This record gives sequence, C-alpha cells and structure tokens, in this order.
Amino acid sequence: MRQTINGADLRRLIISAAASIEINKQALNELNVFPVPDGDTGTNMLVTLQSGLGAVTDSDKALCDVSRKFARAVTFGARGNSGVILSQFFKGLSERFYDSEIVDYTQFAEALESGVKSAYLAVPQPVEGTILTVVREAAEYVRRELEQGNVHTFNDVIDIFLDKAKVSLENTPELLEVLKSAGVVDSGGAGIIYVFEGMDKYLKNEALPEAGEGAAQAAGDYSGFDRKSTFEYGYCTELLLQLLRKKVDIDTFDVEP
Repeated sequence: MRQTINGADLRRLIISAAASIEINKQALNELNVFPVPDGDTGTNMLVTLQSGLGAVTDSDKALCDVSRKFARAVTFGARGNSGVILSQFFKGLSERFYDSEIVDYTQFAEALESGVKSAYLAVPQPVEGTILTVVREAAEYVRRELEQGNVHTFNDVIDIFLDKAKVSLENTPELLEVLKSAGVVDSGGAGIIYVFEGMDKYLKNEALPEAGEGAAQAAGDYSGFDRKSTFEYGYCTELLLQLLRKKVDIDTFDVEP
C-alpha cells in the first residue's frame, strides 16, 4: 500500500489511465450523446492523455518537473469537449505538485478538488449530469472520508473515488434529460472511471496493456505561435488565446472574415 508518490509514479499512473481509456475507447464513443452525438468521447480523451504523456520522458523523475510538463502538454493537446475538461482536471491537480518532489495521499486527495475547480472553470456554462458532476461528487466524497479518518493510503483514495464516481455516473441520466431519453450514462463520466481504474491497476500492480505508453504522442511545439499565426482550416478548432502583454482588457473579439 502506497503512502507517497514521486514523479515516476505520476507518469506511470497516467500511462495506466491512458491504457485503460484506449481499451475502452469504442465503448465510450458509443455512449457519446452529449453535448453533440458525434461518437468521439473515447478518442478525444485518449488523444488528450497521450499528448500530455508525449511531454514526459523516462528521465523525468522529480514530481515537480513531471507535473509541470504534463500539465502544459495536456492543455495544449486537449481534443473536444471531454478532452478539454479532462485536461483541465489534470492541470488543476498537477498544479498542486509544482513545488514538490513527492506527495502523500492527503495531498493527492486535496489536489483532486483543485482539479475539479479547474475543470468547472474550463466550461462557460457547466452542466450537471456530466463528467463534471462525477469528478466533483467523487472528490468531495474522498475529502469527507479523509476528514473522518477513513483514508490511510493512496490506494484508499483511488478506491473511494471510484466507489462514489460509479454511483454518480449511474445517476447522470436523472440530471440530464438527453441521457435519459437515449438510455445511456454520460460518456465523459464513464471515461473518468476508466481513467481511475487504470490508476488503480498500477497502484495494485495488476497487469494492464501498455497501449497508453506506446501510443504517446510527441508534445507539440508552440514556440512559433504568435499574433501573426494563421490556420488553414476553420472547422472543429479549439481556440488557444495567448496574452502577449501583462495586462489586457478583453471585452469583445474582432474576427476577420
């Protein structure tokens, strides 16, 4: 049973999470009916995690280094609505480790709620009954169990998170009519369960295919991104806003045709 994790452990946790998503990618795609029924939740979540992993190498042992590199790469590599939310959950979680060589299970439990806050901020109009609800209710439950003295290891944190996340996922159709009408649970919420099931397998030394590690994508080079940058295609595009000055007041955007 683990009491702490370091940078190498964090990387392996994410590798196992990505592998778990890859194994269940098609099932997640088939669940996808909200916000758009385009059948790509599993694909988007997988590509998002793989993009983050592409920035983290075997030589990155310090937790502060791994968390910084992963947080930046997973943000820039996010794909689709589910991928953006997942990336911001991991970014918020990782930010709590920027000054740490190792963290214990209590710090990780607290970081889960930081991840939830970051995920909610990533959505202009958060909708309950989605991945947001699942991660929030699970993280809050971990905190309550921690406060009551029922959490003693990293394994406990992940197990407790998963127990509540599964209950929350089953309730998503009661919160979102489109899910109830389609007879499915939220695909993003199901994805976060696969993420934590992958982490759980790593912590318990259980076998899991290394698909996530083998398919890690090279981190993108955004050093040339500036105000003169242009993009050839105008469809299915996520917007990256880079503020080039320290103080910028933004009220409206003028978009040239």
